[in-house]
Amino acid sequence: MRFSVAFAFFILLFSPFVTSAQHLRHKGSLGISYVEASDSLMSMQHLPDSHGILVKSVMPEFTAARLGIQAGDILVSINETDSLYMFDFRKLEQELYEQEPISITYIRNRKKVRAVGNVVAAPKEFSKGEVIYGEVPYQRGYLRSIVHKPLGSNRLPAIFYIQGHECGSVHFAEDTLAPVKQLVDGWVSAGYVVFRIEKPGVGESAGTKECVRLSYEEEKAAFQNAFAAFKKLSFVDSTRYFLFGHSLGGALASLLVAQSGSKPMGIITYGTVVKPWFEHMIDVYRQKPLLYQESYQSIEANTRMMIPLLYEWLVQAKTPTELLQEPDFEAILTSKENPLSYHRGTFFGRSSAFFTELQQQNLTQALAQASVPTLSLCGEFDSEAISPESAQSIARIVNEVSPELGTFKQLKGTDQHFIKVKSFVEAAQLQQSGQYMQYARRHFNPEILTETVQWMKQHNRK
Repeated sequence: MRFSVAFAFFILLFSPFVTSAQHLRHKGSLGISYVEASDSLMSMQHLPDSHGILVKSVMPEFTAARLGIQAGDILVSINETDSLYMFDFRKLEQELYEQEPISITYIRNRKKVRAVGNVVAAPKEFSKGEVIYGEVPYQRGYLRSIVHKPLGSNRLPAIFYIQGHECGSVHFAEDTLAPVKQLVDGWVSAGYVVFRIEKPGVGESAGTKECVRLSYEEEKAAFQNAFAAFKKLSFVDSTRYFLFGHSLGGALASLLVAQSGSKPMGIITYGTVVKPWFEHMIDVYRQKPLLYQESYQSIEANTRMMIPLLYEWLVQAKTPTELLQEPDFEAILTSKENPLSYHRGTFFGRSSAFFTELQQQNLTQALAQASVPTLSLCGEFDSEAISPESAQSIARIVNEVSPELGTFKQLKGTDQHFIKVKSFVEAAQLQQSGQYMQYARRHFNPEILTETVQWMKQHNRK
């Protein structure tokens, strides 16, 4: 049976599992594609000192369309913000919520037009089953949960999904072919409930610290709250659930199980690192460049340069302020190459404390304490995991404590994001060309579905 988008949306709105008094609001959407209006274009509109947003296309039924805005219009003001720089506009976009009043001033044929109305809700995910938007309390706010559930009201086997370290959203309403969304859809088709949570400060989560400022312990606490809420869902069979951890999410999966005392049916990790983070970062500089056939001499020189900084940061837990007081470290952190993606106290888009606290986690001990069936997956061309070593180690650690419970599997021709590629070099070229995301939507490797579903069914007690 084929389910239409409209039917899936009906299920979303009228599902008996949607709570009636949620604290979180749904985001709104202007429903446009756009670019920044050039200085010459603004001068042609007799607004040489203003900044605007040129509308390239308009989606039917969303906010801009309902306000009469058309392709070719130039937005110059939204609510109280005049002269729209791109940065300001993108910030305003993120702050739109459905049903809020909105005022937009735009230029058409060199004339200013003001339109007033209400913000239309952004698209929501749809599924062959039900899509349930919920919330989980955290700190003084709430985290947005997104649950996909096969049709029917029986207590079902379920998967608690944990994303990697990035602060990006796991809501894919506007990108239905995103690799993670394809993975979720495949699991739902196989009969599993799939639970995702937005990190603090991401997507529709509200009232919390920003994700980029969280420490590792704070992020772990957010997932602990979500994990507890997941297990209480009325349609989740608490004796038949699994955790899936992507990249660093796999490390968190073992910590959640070990520290909660829960005994899931199993843990699945993909591209997960088990070494202390300091040791992994040395591999990033000594082993990763070899994937791209860089010179051994330059690799060794760079690695020796980075080790003292990595040690002081990760092992000695020095703050960015303290690190910058050392001239050699300041030179590295402020260099054009910026090897740690340092920016205003953050590394790789996360707080310094996130990584120093991650360094303190004993992931080997957590896997041993969890002592549950564990499927450790990695992609042949996963440049973030670098090699299958960590994935193999995860299976061995589990088997040392509980023989036969750990399984290692490498997916041939696959990268960190479940995408089919021919080599490390091809994946890097796609990233550098800006074509990776478009390529990824068309080259999802369904083998990850085959492997995970088959393994979960083997470890399903009922």
